[in-house]
Amino acid sequence: MGKQTSQLTEKEALSIYARMMHTLDSSEFESFLSDDFSYSSQKVLTDMNSKDEFIEYIRPKLEVIKKTKSSVYAELGVCPAYGHTDCLIMAQDDKSNLLGVAYASVKEGKISGLSLCIVPTPDSAIRSGIYPGL
Repeated sequence: MGKQTSQLTEKEALSIYARMMHTLDSSEFESFLSDDFSYSSQKVLTDMNSKDEFIEYIRPKLEVIKKTKSSVYAELGVCPAYGHTDCLIMAQDDKSNLLGVAYASVKEGKISGLSLCIVPTPDSAIRSGIYPGL
């Protein structure tokens, strides 16, 4: 392995994303994004293929969550799929209202991608009970 200090793991990247969703503050997550960051969701037709495009999308989304006082839960879990093992199990309003799983990709110490998936189903993931930043 190369330089240990710059090795961000997928699990750490997911923890940073979970903290953003729990604090509704994107600044820490933004600081870890690679310039060619890509974001995809199985519920949305088009992917985002740049850090700037994602930031333009996520900031207003977090503001809406704040204004509506909606609760978002992002729990660390394990659900092997698409070449990943670690995931976040996403829920809204109640920890049992599962909506999907999120996978992070890491390249050269930066978060290079985030994928929100409804397949595999969130209830197939192994839950940890750990909600970073909550």
